[in-house]
Amino acid sequence: MISDIPREKGSVHRQVHRLLTRIGAKQIQFSVWKHDKLEELIGIASFIKKSGGDARILEERFIF
Repeated sequence: MISDIPREKGSVHRQVHRLLTRIGAKQIQFSVWKHDKLEELIGIASFIKKSGGDARILEERFIF
């Protein structure tokens, strides 16, 4: 999941970080997280969008 949360929404950013950590997601970069359970990521992405941010969920696929 890649998220973009406006800087003014620091409390939302902290909340999202806690939620992702609680479900066992691994942080790849500042706003890029990896987790195997799609349903949980969809729930967090929905929360981000409702809070004024943007979130995208990508599928990992190895090419070579």
